[in-house]
Amino acid sequence: MIKRNSAIGVMDSGVGGLTTVKELQKLLPKENIIYFGDNKNVPYGNKTQEEIIALTRRMIEFLISEDVKVIAVACNTISTIIDMISKDYDVKIIKIIDPVVDNIKNTLKKDKVGLIATNFTVNSGYYDKMLGDIKVFGRGSSELAAIVDSGKIDKEQVKKIIKGHIDKIIEAGNVDTIILGCTHYPILMDLFQECYPNINFINPAFQQAEAIKNYLREEGLLKEEGDKYFKIYTSGSQDQYHSIMNMLKLQMPQEIIQYRE
Repeated sequence: MIKRNSAIGVMDSGVGGLTTVKELQKLLPKENIIYFGDNKNVPYGNKTQEEIIALTRRMIEFLISEDVKVIAVACNTISTIIDMISKDYDVKIIKIIDPVVDNIKNTLKKDKVGLIATNFTVNSGYYDKMLGDIKVFGRGSSELAAIVDSGKIDKEQVKKIIKGHIDKIIEAGNVDTIILGCTHYPILMDLFQECYPNINFINPAFQQAEAIKNYLREEGLLKEEGDKYFKIYTSGSQDQYHSIMNMLKLQMPQEIIQYRE
């Protein structure tokens, strides 16, 4: 039986899903959170579908073993394939793409939007399919997620990479709104905005956190009292989490735990 005091599970290929954790901490400050970052295998966006599915199953099954009440797939790459396997699990799984798609459909004033994401997410065409009549001008990046996960961010190098991608999106579509289609990218939001102050960059983590709050409210699963905890499990190095959490100004976890199979 699902319990109110059970944690919200958040999973990602690395540290990027901490952007969803940040929004959850603001929207649902009483909730327990268990985070799984598969840093050992980042980036997922350069892997095959079969590899992504196998790694995703491992994370889901671990979070279920921790008795979570809902799982946030805070990874756009995983979100493009999660429907293939979500039916195999009883726990509610909320992917990051659908809430932002709904928001764009309701608020976008033009019939076109830009997208920067991993190669896998862009090539999957998932955003194109979900947004229907809205034209998507996508650009895949093979390097940005890995740079963020390394925790070693050379701002000038990153701005050069950002400009190389965003210039091509704007050139192709003349868009004024661009989806940051990888949860790692909002960690670099200041650099995106510094390079393009007139572009509206969409951070899907906020919409995902709203969708989780709405689901828990509807199911009567909002935690209302008691102590709370925030734990991080990672298959990779624990060190890089500290710098990213400082950048995001997160409430710090009680533990950062090395995950071993």
